[in-house]
Amino acid sequence: MLDLSLYMFEYDIAIIGAGPGGYVAAIESSRLGLKTALIEKQSLGGTCLNNGCIPSKSLLKSAEIADLLTNKAKKRGFLFENLAYDYELIIENSKKNTKRLKSGLTSLLNKKDIDIFNGEASFINKNEVEIKQANDTIKISSENIVISTGSKPFFPNNLAPDGVNIVDSDFVLTSKELPEKICILGGGYIGIEFAYLYNSFNVDVTIIESANSILGFLDREIVEELKKSYTKKGIKIHESTTISKIKKSEKNLKINVTNSEGEFEIDTQLLLLSTGRIPNTDNLNLSKCAVKTDKFGFIKVNNSYQTNIENIFAIGDVIGGSMLAHKASEEGSQVINQIQKKSINDNFIVPACIYCQPEIAYVGITEETAVEKKIDYKVSKYPFKANGKSLADDNVNGFCKIITDKDDTILGAHIIGKGCTEMISEITLIMQNKLSIESVINTIHPHPTLSEIFLEASLNVKNKGRNS
Repeated sequence: MLDLSLYMFEYDIAIIGAGPGGYVAAIESSRLGLKTALIEKQSLGGTCLNNGCIPSKSLLKSAEIADLLTNKAKKRGFLFENLAYDYELIIENSKKNTKRLKSGLTSLLNKKDIDIFNGEASFINKNEVEIKQANDTIKISSENIVISTGSKPFFPNNLAPDGVNIVDSDFVLTSKELPEKICILGGGYIGIEFAYLYNSFNVDVTIIESANSILGFLDREIVEELKKSYTKKGIKIHESTTISKIKKSEKNLKINVTNSEGEFEIDTQLLLLSTGRIPNTDNLNLSKCAVKTDKFGFIKVNNSYQTNIENIFAIGDVIGGSMLAHKASEEGSQVINQIQKKSINDNFIVPACIYCQPEIAYVGITEETAVEKKIDYKVSKYPFKANGKSLADDNVNGFCKIITDKDDTILGAHIIGKGCTEMISEITLIMQNKLSIESVINTIHPHPTLSEIFLEASLNVKNKGRNS
C-alpha cells in the first residue's frame, strides 16, 4: 500500500474547516483558478448545517405549527380535539432536511476543482499542515492558509453535559422525547430559541440568566417586548441569577439558584446548558506557526483577516465578534480576494436574526449605543398591529424601530414580530449602500405586505406617515 505520509501535497491555498466560511472560501479560491485544499475533521457544512442553524430551524418550524394548532387555530374557527403529534417523526424530519442540504453541498464541492481532505489538521510550520485521518497521516504544503475552524459550546467550571439530566444543544437536536420540565441556563439567542421550541410543545420552561437581562446585546425595547410575550406564554425568566447547587436524582434535578431576592429551588427534569461558545483552536498547534490569539483563544486578525503571520488568515467564529453563518460566508469570499490582492469590502454591515416567536431581526447600533456615544439621533417606530398583512395573519405583536442621525441616515434598525427576519435585508441594503430614507419613501411597497411596516417607519422619520 502507498504510504501517503511520505508525500507532501502542495497547494496555493489550504483552508482548515469546511463550515459556511471555509467552503465558500474554497469555492472562491477554485473559481479564481487557485490550487485549493479544503480540510474538515467532521462533516462538510460545519456546525451550522449539521448541528446548528438548519436542524434547529426545522424544529422551530414544527414548534410554530404546534403553537398554531394548539393556541391560535381556535380563533380562526378550527377545532382540534385531542391533538397529538409524533415528536420522534419531527426529529427525523429535521435530520432529513439536514441530510438533503448536506448532500447538495457535497455534490457542489465535488464539482469544483477542490481537493477535500477528511481529517484533523494541525500546523507543522507556517506553510505546512499535518492531517490525521482514520488510517494514515497526510502532510500538505500551501503558500497561504485560511483558518476557519468555527466554535464549540462553552460550559462553566464543574458543569458539563452528562447526556442524562444536564444536556447541550446537540441533545436537543437529537432527543426523540420531550421532558415535562426544562431549565435553560443562558439567555442568549440559542437559549431563547429553544425556550420557544419546548414551550410550544407544552413543556414547562424556565430560563436562568446570570446577566441583568436576557439578550443583553439587543435594543432594550425589543427585549422588553419579547419578555412580555414569553411571560404571557408561561415561560419563567430569572435574570441576575446564578446556580449555587444542583442535586440529582434518578429522573430529576433540584437546582438551587440565588439572586437579589434570595435563594430558591427549581425542580426540573433537564438542565440545558446554553452558556456561549468558544473558538475551535485547541488542536491546531498554533504555537508551531506563532499565530497569536487572545486570552479566550480567538485568533487575532487585521481588517483583511490576516494574522500576525503574513501568509496565514482566519475567518468566521474563530476570530470572534458576531458568530453568524452569513458573516463567515462573506468573510470566506473576502479573504480569498484579499489574498489575491483584489479589492475587498472591509466595512460590510451584518444583520442578525433570532428565530423565536415573535421573531427578532436587527442591524446597526442600538438606541443605548447611540446614547452612550452621544450621537444626535431620533427614533421612528411603527407597530405590526397597524399593518394589514399582520392583521390578516393574526400576528399583531411587535414593532419596527429605526434609529437615524440628524441627517436622517439609518444607523440601526430593530424589529420584533412574525416575519421580521425576511424584512431586515431591505434595511441592510439601504445601510450598506448608504441610501437615503427618501429612497425607501420613493419606492412603492406592495400591499398588503410586511414590507410596508418599514416603509411606514421611514415615512415617520420625515413626519409623512400615511397610516399613523
